[in-house]
Amino acid sequence: MLLDFMKLQKQVSGMGRRSFLSVMAAAGSIPFLSTALAADDPAINAQWAIFRAKYFHPDGRIIDTGNSGESHSEGQGYGMLFAATAGDQATFEAMWSWTRANLQHKTDALFSWRYLDGHNPPVADKNNATDGDLLIALGLVRAGRLWKRADYIQDAIAIYGDVLKLMTLQVGPYLVLLPGGVGFATKDSVTLNLSYYVMPSLMQAFALTGDARWQKVMGDGLIIINQGRFGEWKLPPDWLSINRQNGHFSIANGWPPRFSYDAIRVPLYLYWAHMLSPDLLADFTRFWNHFGASALPGWIDLTNGARSPYNAPPGYLAVATCSGLSSAGGLPTLDKAPDYYSAALTLLVYIARGEGGGM
Repeated sequence: MLLDFMKLQKQVSGMGRRSFLSVMAAAGSIPFLSTALAADDPAINAQWAIFRAKYFHPDGRIIDTGNSGESHSEGQGYGMLFAATAGDQATFEAMWSWTRANLQHKTDALFSWRYLDGHNPPVADKNNATDGDLLIALGLVRAGRLWKRADYIQDAIAIYGDVLKLMTLQVGPYLVLLPGGVGFATKDSVTLNLSYYVMPSLMQAFALTGDARWQKVMGDGLIIINQGRFGEWKLPPDWLSINRQNGHFSIANGWPPRFSYDAIRVPLYLYWAHMLSPDLLADFTRFWNHFGASALPGWIDLTNGARSPYNAPPGYLAVATCSGLSSAGGLPTLDKAPDYYSAALTLLVYIARGEGGGM
């Protein structure tokens, strides 16, 4: 029986430095999303067919058309998740085979973040991206349960084990999820990407392993998301810094101080995982509806309120429709997506809605 996470979330928002574990212990369990079998939703299957036709390369790569045709662990994770959800075994197997051969590390179960076709070597940077690792693991769990492949489940457990071992760090009271193995932690501060908290995958990690540290990663992540918001609209930044001496949250240096390309996924993952609290939903609702469906910004500067000179792509609109935008009409379709990322966001919303995401 699934725990009512919304009641817990109300407690989390006021915890401050209290451990989330005490609330979970009192509740007796932590929720996790049941991993759906093959989609019987014709809308999801139709959108997957469009995504596959536009972004899947026959060698097993997902092509990021918005970034010079590169491939990366994030895209492979999304593609594997989409294929498993749609019951497309042949495409899933092609993607997993390519990903293992070209991106997976030899010394751990994680994945190099980027592949550049035609470059020598195509994988010059061995650093991982933790969201890609978590998305690949989630795709493997879905595939393993659908096609009764114990090896896929074991592969996912290995990935989750190395994420927990290598990509978590105690920072003051928080067990945080590092964005990658290199470049995000100094003696003075730690930089986080809140959109890398792929909550449905973290839920599966706990469901598979029973390791209580996953509870703390999720609970502390929710506290950080609640408290690490800025500007007039109280939105999460793409990159957040935590001071290791005093625990102060700030918008990270070195990146534009924006709610944009990365942070757009924060409300989506929370919606999908039934973790979008009333307070968070209220602030997202206020933001989306201030601009309206026809004028959503591609980014907002959290220090001065400036907005992008262009409107958000359809994928952002899809996320807004599941997190408070009024009168948005139906979801956009992937044939209108300008690039891979907008299409991926849109298909994620189709799946989240189909699996009962929300309040």
